[in-house]
This record gives sequence, structure tokens and C-alpha cells, in this order.
Amino acid sequence: MAIDNVNTIGINDNIKATIIYLDNGMLISKKEYANWLEIQEEYYENYKTSLLPMTCNEIIRFFEEDFKEEKNWPFSKTCILEFFNSDDLLIFTKE
Repeated sequence: MAIDNVNTIGINDNIKATIIYLDNGMLISKKEYANWLEIQEEYYENYKTSLLPMTCNEIIRFFEEDFKEEKNWPFSKTCILEFFNSDDLLIFTKE
């Protein structure tokens, strides 16, 4: 399913989140970090890497390109959309 088919009405494109890869899973955080070293310091025990902050649409597009079918995604489109519409600062999934 292409990003064009996802209902992102009401999602603020000024809100960005960072995908953070950990040894024990992945998280998406709305927390603003100065750089990857700050992220590494916060998650030092399990930190692997992180991506630059992205909008909701950019994260969905990234998962479409990287994981192809939604069933292979670490977070569903619904979960991502709900996260961006919530006050939650992060979501986490275990590998």
C-alpha cells in the first residue's frame, strides 16, 4: 500500500520523530536530540544506530521502502499514525 492511500489528515508535518535501533528492539521517539551522541548516551547499553528525525509520512514511506509489506514492519501504520496523534513521546517494539 502506498503512502498516498494512508489517511494522514490531521497529522502535523512539523512534528518529527527519530527511529532508534537498539540491540533489543526499535523505538520511535518524539524527543528532540542535539545529535546521535545524545541518543547513544541515553540508550548506551542497547544503542545500535539512529536515523535523522522524520515526519509521520516520511517514517511510513521509509518502512514501505525498507520492510515492504506492512506485516514485516516493526510498527503498523495504524500504530505510527496513533503515535503521531498522541502526546506519547515514544513507542517501543522488541525484536
